[in-house]
Amino acid sequence: MGPKVKFTREHIIDAAFDIAQKEGIDGISMRKIADKMGSSVAPIYQNFKNVDELNEALMERIIGISRQLLMEESTGNPFRDIGIASLRFAVEYSVIFKDLLLKSGKYLQGYDEKMMPVLIEEMQKDPQLNGFNVEELKTILLKMRIFQIGLSIMAANGLLPKDCSKQDMMDILSSTADDVIISAKLRRGL
Repeated sequence: MGPKVKFTREHIIDAAFDIAQKEGIDGISMRKIADKMGSSVAPIYQNFKNVDELNEALMERIIGISRQLLMEESTGNPFRDIGIASLRFAVEYSVIFKDLLLKSGKYLQGYDEKMMPVLIEEMQKDPQLNGFNVEELKTILLKMRIFQIGLSIMAANGLLPKDCSKQDMMDILSSTADDVIISAKLRRGL
């Protein structure tokens, strides 16, 4: 008999993430993860007390992916980058995106608590947003987020016109971001 295969927390989180991408976050169970890894549930319980603890680790993975997408979109225009990274997440991880938004805030609240400071910090680096305080930046972000979520839901569900490319979506998002910023500046007298 060969040596026992040892599963790390990362292996388990990888398996959970794969399941979440296909079936949604609520589709995750210790048994499904064990089946995916070709194991019993014992190694999972050695690393995680329960599904809630595993879901917390999964949310950390999702937040890490969001941050990575944001870094990849680093164009020098942080506000635009936030929108484009969010749109990419919605398209590339559509099942998880839908869970984050549509599961009565169950998952989104923790995501927001961890991502909001990162997003505001990025916005403070944006020269177009000079002169706005943190509360004003939060309002600008909320307005843009409302639009971006609508666009992302449409993209994730195939509701946009068939000839609407990824570049078209980015252009629409950038144009709307400009409109939101110009409107905020006019309102503020900047």
